[in-house]
Amino acid sequence: MREPNDTHRAATDNSQQRRAIATFWSPLLKDLQTIVERARQLDQTHTPYVLATVVQTSGSVYRGPGTRMLVEEDLQSHGSINGGCLEGDVRENAKQVFTDGRPLLLHYDATPEDDILWGTGLSCSGTVDILLERLPQNNDFHYPNVLHDCAFAGQRGILVTVFAVEGETSALPGQHLVLDATGNARDDITDAPLRDLALTAARKALTTLDDTRLPVATGLTRHHDLDQGKASLLIEPLLPPIALYIFGAGYDAVPLAHFAGELGWRVTVTDHRIPYARDERFPTAREVLLAQPGHLPDGLAFDNRSVAVIMSHNYLQDLASVQGLINTPLAYLGVLGPQARTQRLLNELKKEGVTPNDAQRARLFSPVGLDIGAETAESIALSILAEIQAVLTGRQGGKLREHAGPIHDRPQ
Repeated sequence: MREPNDTHRAATDNSQQRRAIATFWSPLLKDLQTIVERARQLDQTHTPYVLATVVQTSGSVYRGPGTRMLVEEDLQSHGSINGGCLEGDVRENAKQVFTDGRPLLLHYDATPEDDILWGTGLSCSGTVDILLERLPQNNDFHYPNVLHDCAFAGQRGILVTVFAVEGETSALPGQHLVLDATGNARDDITDAPLRDLALTAARKALTTLDDTRLPVATGLTRHHDLDQGKASLLIEPLLPPIALYIFGAGYDAVPLAHFAGELGWRVTVTDHRIPYARDERFPTAREVLLAQPGHLPDGLAFDNRSVAVIMSHNYLQDLASVQGLINTPLAYLGVLGPQARTQRLLNELKKEGVTPNDAQRARLFSPVGLDIGAETAESIALSILAEIQAVLTGRQGGKLREHAGPIHDRPQ
């Protein structure tokens, strides 16, 4: 628990950091976080591993470009690249990459209706290209460090991966360029014209990051003609996890924080009641903060990848929370309770001269959650997170069997 004053804040920082490190290893975290943390451990002991990356897809497939899996020398793996259909074959091919150290591009095609791949089927009707790289390389440019910083340190940027080349070019599969949020680039691409193309593509992609609310941003595949050859690039937006702020640490907030941790989101819980605002009640939360009654904690920062749920069950505290959050750039602001109660809160704010505009009202959800007949704290948490996910991805949250068009939106 972090107290709302500097004396207690400093005393609790170390314990929070230790708890956060332990949380990284929780099975509740999404694939990328698990992968990059394991890669960091292996890097520290100079132990080789193979990183498998989906670099290109077509048709209906389970995961998009940028999805990764890490394979260790004993062939145990972390992460999933296609829901379990391809992982076994990727592990078998990783043996060759461990042996010769050369990147390997695999192509899987499940477009024929009678295709049954590796005895399991792809469970889809598309193609998947996967690049296998042995890491770490013997150079100073180690791009998994950038993936780690985005997954855990809140950094943003663009990663460009060369995954296929033809003709006369010095570029090789497995070369990369990283562009950080300030526009600084680092790379190991040896073909200068291709590097310029990669940098141009990265700079263009960087301009879109501030508008991206997707929990997972899919990469783009681009093919370029060179003077005497061709090269294919994967351009990936690298974004921090969605930040969920829960205002209220009661019984029903516990499963909400728990399930959000399973999604890999960064969770902050705050409450004005000392018995509730305790670290041990929210082991997957990044922070648990104690607020002054009628106030938000100091130092909170929100952007368009931040979402919040107000659920203190205390009218005055909820009023203070709505007042403090309504003018922020949150992508989603949910208020637990019936619509009439929320309207009463808004009427109180109107008397104070605070009237939400149309855009702010559009981001305000009350009652919170999708209509799934939720009654228990756990099912309500599921309903709330499902609604937030739908809002972030621009979906309506209906039944997939009634959804017209592709299930997965893949950028072209």
